[in-house]
Amino acid sequence: MEPKFMERNDAYGDAKVCIIPVPYEGTVCFRKGTKNGPAALLRASYEVEDYDIELEREVVEEGFHVMDPLKMADGERPENVVGMVRNAVSKVRTDGKIPVVIGGEHSVSVGAVQAFEGEGISVLQIDAHSDLRDEFEGSRYSHACAARRMREIADSVAQVGVRSATRECFEYLDSIGKKDTLFLERDYDISEILDILGERVYITVDMDGFDSSLVPAVGTPQPGGLLWHDVLDICRAVGKEKEIAGFDVVELAPIADNPASDLIAAKLLYKLAGYALFPEEL
Repeated sequence: MEPKFMERNDAYGDAKVCIIPVPYEGTVCFRKGTKNGPAALLRASYEVEDYDIELEREVVEEGFHVMDPLKMADGERPENVVGMVRNAVSKVRTDGKIPVVIGGEHSVSVGAVQAFEGEGISVLQIDAHSDLRDEFEGSRYSHACAARRMREIADSVAQVGVRSATRECFEYLDSIGKKDTLFLERDYDISEILDILGERVYITVDMDGFDSSLVPAVGTPQPGGLLWHDVLDICRAVGKEKEIAGFDVVELAPIADNPASDLIAAKLLYKLAGYALFPEEL
């Protein structure tokens, strides 16, 4: 069956937004199911209304193309998947479209950021976990290392909503003089986040960044977290002041008969696309 977002799949040539599903969960370490995240998000998108009340327009009319999910072998190494994502995002960018990656575990985001390497990109990361290990369970491309790899590429990174980290993570930030770029729990200042970020921003949203009572369907839930309007307020400010060059929504691990998390992920994708396409309306 052809994948669709909001019951449509516009022709690639006509679309301004290209959605890249990456159903990968090769390094997950708690709840399984992130490989089912892209399909669940797309299914839930059928319940998202075309009209965005905030932007006063039907954002989907700008054209949304959904690629076939990236194909990978069982047990595919994460660095190989990172390469697949990098190639897909690079192609989409070359063709003048906004790349949107849907996962899948957080390691896939590294490939998307790699597609911007050397071009002056900053990263806004919404996440419950710092993801700053240098390696985890023998892999430097584990989902637990995603932010470490992104910090090695990006000009700057702001991490928001973090409430789980190791001593190694804080020692690493101290060693590079960037401890003040990590914001714990809901203790953040939007103006400080904007000061950290450059003019072009890639947004990566790990769904466990949300309060776990709001979004329980994630691979590694943590108590506390950001609420819906916290995330929108941050991303809206970035869209108003910066260029949103691309983004992802990852780590959705759907729960049967509990579609709320899936719908939040789908609605978030639509909101972020609107912020990227229509910054003048913010």
